[in-house]
Amino acid sequence: MKSKLILSSLALAILAGCGGNSTSDEKPPVDEEKLPILNDITVSAAPLIKASEFQFAQNLKNGVFKRYQNRLSNYAETESDAVATPTVSDDFSQTNRQEQNVDEADRIKYNGEYLFIAANSYQDIDHTDSNGQNYIRIMQRNAEGEMSQVHTLNYSQSQWGEQQLYLHDNTLAILDYAPSYFSFGMAEVDTTSSDVVSTTEPYFYYGANEFELSFVDVSQPSQAAIKHQFKVEGGLIDSRVIDGSLYLVSNYHPNYAEFDLSNNDEATILANFQKLSSAQIAALTPNITNTANENSEELVTPDNCYISSDASDKDGFDSIITITKINLSDPEQRESLCVNTNIYGIYASDNALYTHGTVFQDDQVKTVIHKFNLTGNTLSYSATGAVEGHLGWGQQNLRFSEFNDDLRVVTTNNLPYNESAGFSPFKHQLFVLQQQETSLAPIAKLPNDTQPTPIGKTNEQGLVDEDIYAVRFSEDKAFIVTFRQVDPLYVIDLSDKTKPNIAGALEIPGYSAYLHPVAENLLLGIGQNIRDWRDPSAQEVENGAKVTLFDIKDITKPKVVSEKVFANAYTPAEWNYKSLSFLPTQSGQLRFTMPVERWKTETNSDSLYLWKRESELAAFEIETQTAPSLNYLGSSKVDYSSISAEKEPYVWGGLDRAVIHSDDLYYIHGNYIWHSLWQTPSDNKGPL
Repeated sequence: MKSKLILSSLALAILAGCGGNSTSDEKPPVDEEKLPILNDITVSAAPLIKASEFQFAQNLKNGVFKRYQNRLSNYAETESDAVATPTVSDDFSQTNRQEQNVDEADRIKYNGEYLFIAANSYQDIDHTDSNGQNYIRIMQRNAEGEMSQVHTLNYSQSQWGEQQLYLHDNTLAILDYAPSYFSFGMAEVDTTSSDVVSTTEPYFYYGANEFELSFVDVSQPSQAAIKHQFKVEGGLIDSRVIDGSLYLVSNYHPNYAEFDLSNNDEATILANFQKLSSAQIAALTPNITNTANENSEELVTPDNCYISSDASDKDGFDSIITITKINLSDPEQRESLCVNTNIYGIYASDNALYTHGTVFQDDQVKTVIHKFNLTGNTLSYSATGAVEGHLGWGQQNLRFSEFNDDLRVVTTNNLPYNESAGFSPFKHQLFVLQQQETSLAPIAKLPNDTQPTPIGKTNEQGLVDEDIYAVRFSEDKAFIVTFRQVDPLYVIDLSDKTKPNIAGALEIPGYSAYLHPVAENLLLGIGQNIRDWRDPSAQEVENGAKVTLFDIKDITKPKVVSEKVFANAYTPAEWNYKSLSFLPTQSGQLRFTMPVERWKTETNSDSLYLWKRESELAAFEIETQTAPSLNYLGSSKVDYSSISAEKEPYVWGGLDRAVIHSDDLYYIHGNYIWHSLWQTPSDNKGPL
């Protein structure tokens, strides 16, 4: 297997402006005795084309070499080189997801009888070491609703990696990886003029340049065993399961270790170019290795890779984005395609997978979107588009929605600092994109000439001073929450997709960071209650985690039905909606749970203040019929007093999950479960 990335582990190559739409395999003459003058790594929003092996190799090698040249230029400057509703069965909850038929990975999965928990030895009670070994706890529910452990699956030697699970029929898929993330800077501006003279690239930060994929036979969970296990080169970006197929999106930086870095004279640079030109392309593409026999194969071959249609022979970059489709019933059946582009994340509908990346182009921040068709038996590229702005900083996939084959997306632009106002204004926009051949073309946007009202409150100068905290689409409506100190909930009417308009707005203290349609005329908001300290006359409110039920029957006048505030607390659901669980009942109720955390101080015998964290799972019922209401039933709280534990494990609340099964409630905190009856959540039993 090729070694880990050492050339440029931090730099994310931006989508290259590439040209030439010939797909001929004939190699044009290349003067390898003369150092080429390559274009800077730039961005193109042009449609993609399937490249010939030569085109792909040239584009990739150009990027690798340009990255090497960029590093040389820095040597002299530094001293060292350093409607979304959950899919549920009749009587138990499953992973909360954005789209009903698109499954998302999570740290627990449940099939009505067996519960699979991604566990870590550091979170074991009275753990004697801190090696952070990952494993799977398999729990079985009996006829009385009691949970007991039937198996512990030690599937890997990896430590501290993040674990994500999928459960399909009798196969448990486990993704074990070091989380990677993207960051991007601002364009560099010539201080003597207003011209943009260069751009600062986005960066992809790797935890590791490899991740592990395991498939476990759970037809007999008490004897669960690995049937396939692979190591995949690259950093995992995201994944989905659609119609029995697992889709992985990963990013790989080629490791080319043959450059002579001892000198940066012209002769050495030319020699390095010649070495790279003669390298086999297979040495620069990611591998997938079967851990059982150590056999490695190319994850993707050059004949199924794409570059921009405006590529020239002087363009290129060193990053390979791979989309891999794996049959969960037979993991040996897989196919992959690749694109040389930058990707921050994905959104998936039933029929398509969209990748998105933020770029700087023409003195603007833009989001470039590529669409891939998932229908049929083969992965294929469909279209590309670009819209002004970026997608904010959290749960970016919720800013997308496909409806009747059109893509809706909400973006944000950070405008230049306004000295008189004392802040940098925002520009929020909603776009409707329609596929026209290989282009995702905007057919409408908001605000526009006939609907100029900004999304977000404005100050006395007419500048928007509120950022977007939440976006959610539901069929022909969109809901957007902006916030600075007061929460305006905007209802966008998309019934005429060519004429979107703000139908109504509602202001309340605080904000919602997550929105969830719970019925045709009801919307759930989860966030924080915060008093408007800028307004002395503003009503006094209790700060803390807030759950709000909105009535949206009249979209011109949304209103609050009821709300619940947890004083001085927060909920991880603000940034991870998978921590929420939902279960509709036959009577028209919607049951749901939400983890809540707060920190309190207590004094010990030495009069020292100690911080103590309280973790709980709040249980609610929403009446969705004639008299809508939000009812808080109480909370299941983490309590280790039933056992003699000398050392309680530290567990981040973002890992809290729950399963609602009929009238049983299971609160998963770390590796363990607290079990209660639904109507009396505070009377729980655990840890199990």
